[in-house]
Amino acid sequence: MPKKNGKKSGDKSTKKEIIGFGDKTCFDDALSEGGKDFYRSQIRDLEEQLEKYQHKCDELEVQQKDFSSQYFTVEKEKKDIVLYLKRSLAQKEDELTDLLEKLVGLQQAKDAEKDSFELQLSQLRQEFQENKDKLTSENMVLAGKLAALEEFRVQKEELMAHLEGLEEQLGKQRQEHHTVIYSLERKAVLDNDRLKKEMQQHVAAVAAEFRRVSDRKMPETTMRAIHENVSVTAQLSQLSDKSKQLLEENEDLRDKEKHIRREMEVLEPLFNKMTRKSLSNQKVIHQLTEKCKQMQAELEEYARAQEEHQQLQKDHVVLLAEMQALRQVQASLLEETGRNCAKANRLGRALEEERDVRGQLETILQAAAFALKQALMEVPKEEDSEVKTLVRRNQMMQKLLAVLDSAALLGKGPAMKDFIPEGDSLHELKTGPGPGRSSGLLGPLLKDTTQLSHFKTGDLGLVPRRTHNYNNILSKMGPLSKSTRLQLHR
Repeated sequence: MPKKNGKKSGDKSTKKEIIGFGDKTCFDDALSEGGKDFYRSQIRDLEEQLEKYQHKCDELEVQQKDFSSQYFTVEKEKKDIVLYLKRSLAQKEDELTDLLEKLVGLQQAKDAEKDSFELQLSQLRQEFQENKDKLTSENMVLAGKLAALEEFRVQKEELMAHLEGLEEQLGKQRQEHHTVIYSLERKAVLDNDRLKKEMQQHVAAVAAEFRRVSDRKMPETTMRAIHENVSVTAQLSQLSDKSKQLLEENEDLRDKEKHIRREMEVLEPLFNKMTRKSLSNQKVIHQLTEKCKQMQAELEEYARAQEEHQQLQKDHVVLLAEMQALRQVQASLLEETGRNCAKANRLGRALEEERDVRGQLETILQAAAFALKQALMEVPKEEDSEVKTLVRRNQMMQKLLAVLDSAALLGKGPAMKDFIPEGDSLHELKTGPGPGRSSGLLGPLLKDTTQLSHFKTGDLGLVPRRTHNYNNILSKMGPLSKSTRLQLHR
């Protein structure tokens, strides 16, 4: 900036030197005054345009600095956002990888547990079915045996009751038998004694009678005694047969009792064994019931694990959606950053173009100032004729117009033909002698300065035209900060 101000002050000092030197130089009155006014107006217009162009250049530099700072800020923010998004994406990808690994592990564990559980379940079902069939058959056999045992128990109870009755009857019969035997023995003894006594008495009587009637009836008495002896012997044999029969019945009852006791000894261990087996079967059924409950709990645990697996899949889908959204945000930020970069590049190119145009216009202004300086510093020689002086001045004027016409080549002002009247030509200016010719050459130069001033505000394109006010310029500056706008207003 100080360099530009120095250039501006240098231009002003050049202007002062040119004006001071022009005051000292003496030209022809009409041409001198008209040329001075024309060149002063041209210099004022050029200085105004230069100042406006300098102001616009300053504004563009401020905008460029602002845009550069904004671009650097946006670039830094973009880098931070991209770095953050990359870190977030890497973190999400790590989490996703961990979740996928956990998911794969859980899936494999679930599949392995499922296969093992299904295998165990099929084995347990098969074992349970086999045990069930086996226990059913055993229960049926045991039920048959139990029914047989129940029937046997009933028969046993009946037999025991019958045995008790027989024992009681046997006891009674034994007692009666003993009583009868005792009574028979006593009766036999008494009968024997009585018979002996009777026999003795009878024998004595018989002996007496026999002795008394031995002589008369000996054979009759003998026969009667023999018959009585035979009858007593028959009665004794009957009593003996009856005793033998009772003894045989007693032996049969004892044999039946022994047989029943042996059967009880055989059936009682079998009954105890069947009872123990039934208890063991009940224990096995209880264990199978507990194992079935345990398998049911494992199935519920498997269902919960499957629900957790589904929840993890849902979380995985949500994380994928979040990652997609973050990628979209990153893409939008990258697009916005690209647009900002393109805008900054476009503004940079516009600034470079403006700087190039400014340099070219400064070159044109320096050339114009140099031409004006030569024109104003030129002192006509006394021996030169007026026509020669006018031709030399016209050549300087055309040189100045050619320098100024270079701005028209840049599209920043009117062409040189706009300043030459249609009726006049350069040939007439160079060859026409005499005062009439000189007045014709000086005519265009002595016109009003409004007609001679071929540059207007905004013609060179360095500053905006007067129809565009300063507020419109500020409204187009867009992203400038408030402090920058206040400085521009000041």
